[in-house]
Amino acid sequence: MRQKRKILIAVTGMSPQILTETVYALYTQQNWLPDEIFVLTTQTGYNNIVRNLLGEDGFFTRLCKDYNLPEIQFGERNIHVIHDTGGEKLSDIRTPEENNLAADMIVNFIRQQCADDKTELHVSIAGGRKSMGFYIGYALSLFGRPQDKLSHVLVTEGFENNPLFFYPTHYDNYISKKPYDPNCTETINTREAKVMQAEIPFVRMSYGLPNLAQNNVSYSEAVQLLQNNLKADRIILNIKNCTIQLGQDKPIKIADKRYFFAYAALARFHLQNKSIKLINQAACYDNIKNNKWQLGVYPELDDFQTCYWDIMQINEPSLKNAPNRQELLEQARNSALQSLRELPSKLRLILMENFSEYVAEQYGVFSTGTRKTTPTYYLKMPVEKIEIVG
Repeated sequence: MRQKRKILIAVTGMSPQILTETVYALYTQQNWLPDEIFVLTTQTGYNNIVRNLLGEDGFFTRLCKDYNLPEIQFGERNIHVIHDTGGEKLSDIRTPEENNLAADMIVNFIRQQCADDKTELHVSIAGGRKSMGFYIGYALSLFGRPQDKLSHVLVTEGFENNPLFFYPTHYDNYISKKPYDPNCTETINTREAKVMQAEIPFVRMSYGLPNLAQNNVSYSEAVQLLQNNLKADRIILNIKNCTIQLGQDKPIKIADKRYFFAYAALARFHLQNKSIKLINQAACYDNIKNNKWQLGVYPELDDFQTCYWDIMQINEPSLKNAPNRQELLEQARNSALQSLRELPSKLRLILMENFSEYVAEQYGVFSTGTRKTTPTYYLKMPVEKIEIVG
C-alpha cells in the first residue's frame, strides 16, 4: 500500500522558530518527518518566516543540513497569509472582524487538506495568537481523520521565546540569554536546549458533519452544521416530492424513487413498531427472476408490498386509473422486494453523501441475518423523530 503523504500544518505569529522546533521534535522523538509544510499566518508572520527560516542561511535550511534531513517541501508558496474579503493581507489579528477572517481561513484550509485521503496531517498549535491555535485545533477536531495528529512543543527555560533560538544543535552554539537586554552578558548553549513534542488527543467529530466535498463554509457555519446533525432532528419524508429533509435543512430529492418508496414504507411500519422479515428470500428471488410472482405466496410481505404500492400511487396519481394497473401492481411488488434488499447500503450512501455518517447511523435502514437466514429489516430511530408527509 502506498504511504500517505505527510503534511505538517502550523499557525505562526511573531515566532517563526516554532516550525524548526516542531520539525526537530517530530524527527528526534517520533521519527516522523513531513514531506511538505504549510503555514497559516499574518503578513508580519510571513515576513519573519522568509527573513529567518528560508534561503541558504535560513534556520530551516540549517536544521536540514545539520541533521541531514531528506528534502522537505517548504517555500514561500507554502505560507498562506490571512486576508480580508478584498484580498488585503492582514499584518496582525486585533479586531473581532480580523479574528473571524482568521477562523474562516483556518477552518477551510484544514477542511480542504482533510478531504484528500492520501494525506496524513500533523497540526501544531504552538504558534500564533491564542485564538489561532484554538481554531486550528478545533478545525482538526471537526474534520480530522484517524491518521491525523495534533501537538504542541515545549522548550526548556531560557530558550523558550528567545528570538535567537531555533532548534537544539549537536555542536556548541552560544547565544545571549536575554537578547533584548543590552546589559546582559550571560550566554546559553543551544546544544543544551531541550525541545519536547507533546501530542494532544482530540475528539474526531467529522462523522457528524456533511461530506467534505461541500463548498467553503465559515467557522460559524461549520459549528452550526455539526450542531444540527448531532441534535438528531426530526426526519421528514415527503412522498409527493420524493424528498428527505432533516430538521430545518434543505430537502434532498431522491433520484431513484424505488429506494425512497421502500424507505417510506418501512418508516410507516416503524411507526407501528413493525419490522419486515423476508421469508424464504432465495425462493422469492427465483420467482422474480423467472417472472413467476404470485400475490399471496409470501403473506408476511404482502402488507409491505401493498404499502409500497400505495406510496407509489401517492407520488404518481395516474397509476390509480392506469389501464395496465394489475401489471403495474405486480411490478411494484417485485420492485418493493428488490429495493428492500438493497436499501440498507443504498440509503446509507444517500444519507452520507447528502448529510453525514452520523445521520446515516441514526436514520439508516438496518438488517439482521443473511439472505439464507431470514433477514429482518428495521429502523432504530425513535418514532417521534419521523414525519411522513403526503
